[in-house]
Amino acid sequence: MTIHLISPDELATAWANAPETLYIDVRTVAEFAAGRPKGKAVNVPWLFYYPGTRAEHPNESFLLVIETLFPKEAPLILGCSDDARAMAAAARVIAAGYQNVRVLAGGIDGWRASHRMTTTDNRPGISYVSLLTQVKRPAGKKGGAGHGH
Repeated sequence: MTIHLISPDELATAWANAPETLYIDVRTVAEFAAGRPKGKAVNVPWLFYYPGTRAEHPNESFLLVIETLFPKEAPLILGCSDDARAMAAAARVIAAGYQNVRVLAGGIDGWRASHRMTTTDNRPGISYVSLLTQVKRPAGKKGGAGHGH
């Protein structure tokens, strides 16, 4: 399986020419909150770190979130802070039947090195917690207290 790498310039061009292009940042929630490429992006961590030990453990809901929220034909660009993590995540997404998957070469560090804009925007619809809640919430349930007054 060949996974194509794209440059920060190619991602910026994809966002300009194909607005449905989605950047999936596979870093942890904390890494994502520290800054991400400014554009159509979401956070779906590939793995988590145990507090204290920093031992890695896989995100058991990684593929569930992607398959529930994004169509198989969607143009997806995966990125991280290291290409190995992004490549592993991309391989898993491709194995699940996604056809249009690429990896941002150099991830967030490459993006910053190319002097492109970043943001810490992590609002609902972008943050992992909001995406996971959307996937796990039973159909027909509306969230939170204070609704329906």
